[in-house]
Amino acid sequence: MKSVHQFLVALTVLQVFLFFFLIFLIFRDAFYSFSAKDLAAESFLVVGVDSGGNSSDAVGGRTDYISIVYFRNSGGLVLKSIPRDTVVTYRSEKRKINSLYNSFGIEALIEEVEKLTGRTITGSVVVDFNTVTEITTFTGPIRVEVTTPMHHDDFQQGLHIHFEPGIYFLEGEDLLKFLRYRSSDSGDLGRIDRQKRVLEQLIRNLVSAGPSKMIEMIDFVLEKTDISIDKKTLTDFAVAFFTGKRSVSFTQIDYYIDDEGQIVPTGPGSDEPKAVEIESKSPKILVINNIPDYEERFGDFAETIKSQWLAQAGVKVDATGFVPNISGIEKRDTYLFINSKDSEIRELFSKAHVYHRPFVMLTSSFGGLDYYYALIDSLSKNRFYPAKYDAYVLLGVGGR
Repeated sequence: MKSVHQFLVALTVLQVFLFFFLIFLIFRDAFYSFSAKDLAAESFLVVGVDSGGNSSDAVGGRTDYISIVYFRNSGGLVLKSIPRDTVVTYRSEKRKINSLYNSFGIEALIEEVEKLTGRTITGSVVVDFNTVTEITTFTGPIRVEVTTPMHHDDFQQGLHIHFEPGIYFLEGEDLLKFLRYRSSDSGDLGRIDRQKRVLEQLIRNLVSAGPSKMIEMIDFVLEKTDISIDKKTLTDFAVAFFTGKRSVSFTQIDYYIDDEGQIVPTGPGSDEPKAVEIESKSPKILVINNIPDYEERFGDFAETIKSQWLAQAGVKVDATGFVPNISGIEKRDTYLFINSKDSEIRELFSKAHVYHRPFVMLTSSFGGLDYYYALIDSLSKNRFYPAKYDAYVLLGVGGR
């Protein structure tokens, strides 16, 4: 009789549990939506600094990565990047946003980020890239794909990066090298894309590892970074992500690249990534630098030019910051060598470089062949082997 009584009690408890579990399933979306709304007012600034090499005494370091993290009203997480070379006006002086943290402190950076994004920053975390070497302790190796050779040696910083094309599973120092690499052809925006891909994989690995690893990582972040966010808020954020949609949108602020190659912000940008439609049969174009002091004054040539053509003309181009020396070609002038698709090339060029008046040479009509072959030869001698292009742009300054 006693065993029957115990069985009935257990059955009653199980029924009560199932009832409340059913209520939870019915109302969980509303609960998570409510939780997300509570967190919707939170926006965290994430700053990545590169103290460089093996120096443990470096203070501050270059600000290499700037983004904000917040929840959309629909519950998904947004990670919005701000290119580090974005030009802002601070204290009546134009400067790149990545100079603010070292020169004026985190509050100055927060002030400008709030203006750019239209969101109130409620907390910040500053991470030295060397900390990345320990993050894979929680996530395991990160799968990355290298599509072009990555080679760079900086003996001053003790930095040596060498990756051939292929699939890699990176952790520790090797992952740090992958993140720090800045090529002459993709520069800052290319590095942002690599960071995005690594973050996506980090999140996937963390989700697979489960909540316990996330809690361990929160403790790690609190210990190893300069952070103004308390553990409860971080934990709430993690719980909301794991129990919600588990989706992350990687976006950027809106900007354009002016004729001097500067990144000029135009708005906070969307919470959803924008798909750029590019015609599959677009002309193949190589843009070559013809301004000797361009990179000293404005930064990476290839990065800014490729972004400019994509934003203003809607096509992808190849670009190099190498400045060729060709007899008869004046530095700072613009030359357009057209092999094919004459009218289309001219139209695209006029969209990408509104204020440029190039010297146009139609190689198909034997125009400027001496200069054209001298250009190809100069590129080849400097280990840049151009494939077949519809046009070569030797880009100088606007106007003529």
